[in-house]
Amino acid sequence: MSQIIASPSVRPYDSNLDFVRVVACLAVVLLHVSARPIYMQDELSAWGWFLGDVVSSLTHWCVPVFVMLSSVLILGNSKTTYAHVIKSRVPRMLAVLFISSVIYALWMKYFQHAFGWAAFLRAIVMGQPYYHLHFFYLIIGLYLIAPPLSQAVVNMEEKDLRNAVIATCVLTMTTFAWSTFSRTYTPNGGSFSWSYISYFLLGYYLYKFKPNLPYGMITLVGYLCTVFGTFALAYGFGTTYTWKLYFYSYFSPTVFAMAIGVWGLSLRIAARVSFPALKTLAPLTLLVYILHPIFMELFRSQYSKISATFMNPLIEVPLTFVLTTFCAFAAAWLVYRISFIRRLF
Repeated sequence: MSQIIASPSVRPYDSNLDFVRVVACLAVVLLHVSARPIYMQDELSAWGWFLGDVVSSLTHWCVPVFVMLSSVLILGNSKTTYAHVIKSRVPRMLAVLFISSVIYALWMKYFQHAFGWAAFLRAIVMGQPYYHLHFFYLIIGLYLIAPPLSQAVVNMEEKDLRNAVIATCVLTMTTFAWSTFSRTYTPNGGSFSWSYISYFLLGYYLYKFKPNLPYGMITLVGYLCTVFGTFALAYGFGTTYTWKLYFYSYFSPTVFAMAIGVWGLSLRIAARVSFPALKTLAPLTLLVYILHPIFMELFRSQYSKISATFMNPLIEVPLTFVLTTFCAFAAAWLVYRISFIRRLF
């Protein structure tokens, strides 16, 4: 695996990160596909809902890991200056956000028939022109604070950076838990990125110093606590409890644990096993992230026309995941052949 040197530099290409990127992309698709049974608690048996919880709990580390990937590419890189960020990275992400927002505005208007300018403009200000596009707001925010962070962390000793990572992660988890249960959590497009500084530093630390942690055990414990913690909140406090999905939140302790575990496990697997398809698939992941809700919603709209059985979560979730993944990657591959798209993505 490529090593990060101690002084700012242009980071060498590391093919192992492609594996992390593709796995995280698949988890994003599964997260959105598996969300449907989670919101059907009143319609499913406790056992049926628990099965949905078992699947959904596998996925919520995905966005944090994408943030961690971004930190590896940005922090400690000699190109990470305000001149480069303002002239290149931020405009590129703004263009991607604008194009994506237009696509989903059209999707809401002509497919969902639920588009209104007032609601759409408010959603843009709040950072969610469509539910998954918040990612671009937080990445743009992290780009804007990356240059000083990059200069600060690249010269830190391992102990100092580790302590900074622990402090930011604990502070993030604590403040999020307090604001969640006191019902004062009000994120918006301008504030998304701040909480993700913890993951930003975490990804850089884990990649640079590669601590020898029990990543498999960390993943397993985080996963089991997510599954049973969510089930306990959902059935202990009732179906209408506002924060029953707290353990799914990106800043819950269990998701932090799973992000650390999956990160370490993925890099270890990638270092030992060759995946030739990654070179083709990895560049498509951002496009897949943008496009996959269209295919997911399109397939679901057609199932009932064939048979009501297809909407049974036991059938619908795996079927939609496979179809959505295949079609989203196929569409991304076709779109990626356009030179303008390749430069943008």
